[in-house]
Amino acid sequence: MEESLRDMLKHGRKFERMRTTEPGIFIRKIPHSKDEPAYLAVEINPVDKSGNPISKIGVIIKNRAELDAVRTVLSRKMVDEVFEAIERISQRQLENEKGF
Repeated sequence: MEESLRDMLKHGRKFERMRTTEPGIFIRKIPHSKDEPAYLAVEINPVDKSGNPISKIGVIIKNRAELDAVRTVLSRKMVDEVFEAIERISQRQLENEKGF
């Protein structure tokens, strides 16, 4: 695995996505910028029934510190509460547009 990652970092295209053996977990090549060199990152992007990512771009995680931070945020009860509110509003909006 390390050899293919080295090859991707050295020869991969900008923002190239590499599949892993775990569905929904990809490797992305992030090109260099004026502030930092090119690097590889993990992309979390759930897949559909065909195994294709459901979003054009998933959550890009650069290192373990970011991974820990994302885990912490996602474990908060408020995330569920926000989604519940969004779903209620979205449902009402849909019903209003259909004239219910």
